[in-house]
Amino acid sequence: MNFEGEIMIGALLGRSSHKLRLLMDKVFHKNNLDVNAEQFIFLKYLSFNDGANQQELSVFLERDKTTVARLVSRLEGKNLILKINSKEDKRVNNIYLTNYGKQLLEGATPFIDSVNEVLMNSITPQEFEVLVSAFKKISDEIDKYEEKL
Repeated sequence: MNFEGEIMIGALLGRSSHKLRLLMDKVFHKNNLDVNAEQFIFLKYLSFNDGANQQELSVFLERDKTTVARLVSRLEGKNLILKINSKEDKRVNNIYLTNYGKQLLEGATPFIDSVNEVLMNSITPQEFEVLVSAFKKISDEIDKYEEKL
């Protein structure tokens, strides 16, 4: 991605992220899994943090509360999650994976693992280390820049 001879980091990262999400969506669709990339990430997070509240999910997904509420509603409609009011604060909803959600996640994981394997085989372990380091630096710089705004 060149623009007047310069590599546009944001465009490169954005395009790669977009292509990966489209690939994940295609893999799920091809394998008759009624979930998309964002929903899979949501469910995967819950598999490690079952009972997380919507605010925690909003922070993790880096989505606003309204977007997360729509996502919760959609996944609840698919019977993949269960929303329960917190006993401590009725304004807070805790989100739990249903058994069906766990089964779907378990069924989808091998397909995502195979995508990861293909991607990881395209670069060396050293290139992966450099990539992770570069992404961390870019993310940190974005945070620093954003704090100045």
